[in-house]
Amino acid sequence: MLKREDMVGVYRQTGEEVADAQGQIIHSDNNRSSQIMYSPDGYIGVVSTPADRKKTSAPAGRTDLGGAAPDELVEATRAVTCYAGRYELKDGEVHHHVEMALNPNMIGLTMIRRVHFDGPNLTLSARPDAQGHVRRIKWRRVEVE
Repeated sequence: MLKREDMVGVYRQTGEEVADAQGQIIHSDNNRSSQIMYSPDGYIGVVSTPADRKKTSAPAGRTDLGGAAPDELVEATRAVTCYAGRYELKDGEVHHHVEMALNPNMIGLTMIRRVHFDGPNLTLSARPDAQGHVRRIKWRRVEVE
């Protein structure tokens, strides 16, 4: 049975893939810079960006994108996933209850993922879509130095 202490930690993405209904890989992407964190008290935070993003003209030292040109804003946020909230475990799945997100359409949603561990490796799999395709994101636990 999956327990919260199994999930707790920081993980870095090692890749993602989409498998069709027959289990054949139809898409694969290893060009992301991503981190997911599960806290002992039930919080989650995810940031995932394309690995090769360009810097913007925004002033150095800012934590937001204020000062970036409009076209830079579009490019800087394209294909970025960033959300946080609470998580709970049910029947071998993790439920991410989104409380805040870069994409405001995600707020209030629950993302459900099947959980599989293989040593320090974590795979989170979405439920199959209408065509039977399954998206899997692969993570590796960050070792404390």
